[in-house]
Amino acid sequence: MIAVTGSDSPATDPAPVGEPDPSDEAARVETPFPKRRDLRNSDKPYSPDDPESNPTGEAAAADSEPEPKDYGRAGRNLPAAIGMGLLIGGVVLASLIFLPISFLFIVLVGIVAAMWELANALSRSGSLVSRVPTMVSAACMVVATFIGGREALWVTFAASAGAVMLFTMVERRKNAVKDVSLSLFALTYVGLMACFIVYILTQPDGNFYVIIFLAAVVASDTGGYVFGVLWGKHPIAPRISPKKSWEGYLGSTVFAAAVATVLAVTVVDAPFWTGLVIGAVIPAFATLGDFSESMIKRDLELKDMGTLLPGHGGVMDRLDSILPTAPVALVLFSVLPGYL
Repeated sequence: MIAVTGSDSPATDPAPVGEPDPSDEAARVETPFPKRRDLRNSDKPYSPDDPESNPTGEAAAADSEPEPKDYGRAGRNLPAAIGMGLLIGGVVLASLIFLPISFLFIVLVGIVAAMWELANALSRSGSLVSRVPTMVSAACMVVATFIGGREALWVTFAASAGAVMLFTMVERRKNAVKDVSLSLFALTYVGLMACFIVYILTQPDGNFYVIIFLAAVVASDTGGYVFGVLWGKHPIAPRISPKKSWEGYLGSTVFAAAVATVLAVTVVDAPFWTGLVIGAVIPAFATLGDFSESMIKRDLELKDMGTLLPGHGGVMDRLDSILPTAPVALVLFSVLPGYL
């Protein structure tokens, strides 16, 4: 038995002859062999500080990356979110008041960007969404609705669906059915829903109706966020969106009803109770739209659809409650007195 240890002396008994030494096994486990990189065709000399020749440096750099910033219960960068929201809201409001036709170009830019984000997100499922055909088709549907109304919209939508299927057939894709289905879903979810907003815009005094609709949706989102952060304790659907609470939904209804009532009386001179109806219906469908996108993002393991809007995520993250609510707003404006 060797009792003395030192730099030149073993700390334990050597292994019997014919058996592996446990100290060698531990060394092999604790010190993994570094990943090799082929430098045989390169004249570059080896350097331990060069990530090209020393891959372990890359791992150390990756380990030192800062973690995402925690914004607490707010869940987002509030200064950036408020600033971006005021900028977008100001541009949209100015276009609708002073030059309504300019709002059409805002819709086109937003829809093309949203379609690109949604196509990229859905492609994570292993399918391939036709980005260019769906983006071009959505833009054509918006323009056709503005020029020719409902009839032009449905004709363009049918032609767009055929174009997407034809494009997929020409490319001879392996999963053609899944690719076409997701492409048509994106075209319907973004392109078709946006056309309802454009159709409202084409009606007499349609720019004011669009203002009421968008203001009610924004008020619903704002009220839900404020009430949810301050008092939210009872989730509506924790498996889909754990931060959406019944307290937040109450805030959505209160804010939307107040804003819609004020605008109904002052902007279009409609009965005040119509604003209460709008304020009660819009938050329900806006919340469903929010849940729908949350379900898609959870299934695709995404936090946001994009990064174009600081503090908000992507364009789709701002349109998730607007797009599904547009046809509901058109129905409300068509049946309530004092509107269409």
